[in-house]
Amino acid sequence: MNDYPSWWDTTVTLYNKYTSSDGEITWFRHVIPNTFYKLVREKLTVGDTTLITNESVCRIRISDDFMPPIQWKALSESEKSQYFTLRAGDIIVGEETDFEINEYAKGSRSSDLKDIYKDWPGCFTVEIASVNVGGGRGEEHYLARGM
Repeated sequence: MNDYPSWWDTTVTLYNKYTSSDGEITWFRHVIPNTFYKLVREKLTVGDTTLITNESVCRIRISDDFMPPIQWKALSESEKSQYFTLRAGDIIVGEETDFEINEYAKGSRSSDLKDIYKDWPGCFTVEIASVNVGGGRGEEHYLARGM
């Protein structure tokens, strides 16, 4: 049984991106409560050069609503709305939002969403996703990292 820490208390909005065989892009919005969400700022200095990076981390509790990407991709459109997945290219907003992404409507594109939520708690495009479940792990979760 999982006993998640009290700081897993953030509600996020996950947007799963789906590109059909004819290239049409559709986004599926999922509001997910009780997650861990954090902005990590790192500084590295080498000689006279300093690099500062910002990376967001989101940990989503294990859920029956999760589908591995290959299985999620095979679902019908209505089923994609019921289940979520996690993979590179998806977007996570660090709060609940009702913004509906439509890449074909001005003011509703994914770039518009990112512009609206550029300030804390912000949003990020998933670059790395992993499934951290099984094997006797505590706090089983799905991990997303990105900028």
